[in-house]
Amino acid sequence: MPRFILAIDQGTTSSRAIIFDGSGSIKAAAQRKLTQNVTRSYAEWSTTSMKSRPPKPKS
Repeated sequence: MPRFILAIDQGTTSSRAIIFDGSGSIKAAAQRKLTQNVTRSYAEWSTTSMKSRPPKPKS
């Protein structure tokens, strides 16, 4: 059974996920931009901008 590692990077303007195989090669990657709403002196992120879609496989 193949083993994979999922890495997630939650940034301030986007979320990124990368799937690696056991040898460290990238198998799939996806990135989604987040909508920021700046009000008063802080920022809020819209969860409606984080729609779930399958990642695109790397060639």
